[in-house]
Amino acid sequence: MAYATVSDIEVRYGRTLTASESGQVGAWIGDLEAEILERIPAIETLILLGRPTVPTIARVIANAIIRKLDNPKGLKSRTVAIDDYSTTEQPWIDGSPGGGPELSDEEWAKLLPGSSGDSFTIRPYGAP
Repeated sequence: MAYATVSDIEVRYGRTLTASESGQVGAWIGDLEAEILERIPAIETLILLGRPTVPTIARVIANAIIRKLDNPKGLKSRTVAIDDYSTTEQPWIDGSPGGGPELSDEEWAKLLPGSSGDSFTIRPYGAP
């Protein structure tokens, strides 16, 4: 099942993508959906249970792709000076996100909300 479309990205990005951008975004959507399915094999069942919803998945995918469109080189920072020209590009130390778009930990948490149980919760002594 497709969760996001190129038009979802365009609407959230606020502009129409070029033909080459549309092709690339379509591939990125497929990559992210495959990664989601690989990491959360029961995603279809979870959707039927209402957590997460298809619009939430589309939003998460769109946000990751828009981040990549806005920062295609995956730079941590970039400095440009005008007089006596100077430029500096600082990549992330580990090189990410240099490839395709990637979901952040917060976005993964939206796709697979934690249970409300107390597993792995540390409570101070005497707490009820």
